[in-house]
Amino acid sequence: MNWLPDATRDVERLRVFIQKNNPEAARKASRRILNAVAILSKNPESGMPCPDENCALFRDLYVPFGQGGYTIRYRIQQETVVIVRVWHSREEYT
Repeated sequence: MNWLPDATRDVERLRVFIQKNNPEAARKASRRILNAVAILSKNPESGMPCPDENCALFRDLYVPFGQGGYTIRYRIQQETVVIVRVWHSREEYT
């Protein structure tokens, strides 16, 4: 398992944003994301192939949370899962 710096910053940014209004929800969201990543380490094919042809080498795992959820974008490099980015469903990701 390898987290790219952008992905680590994403999770921290999301946690800080939620924590302003609901510290408990921030802890739960972070835990849910980390649990999903742990599943990826054992089952790397569990995410869906990226739907956009510009990101064909990546997979996306959707993590439901509250009224939305988070997308974990990752790639499988040899036998290692590389977490590339994480974002909330209400965010525009490009």
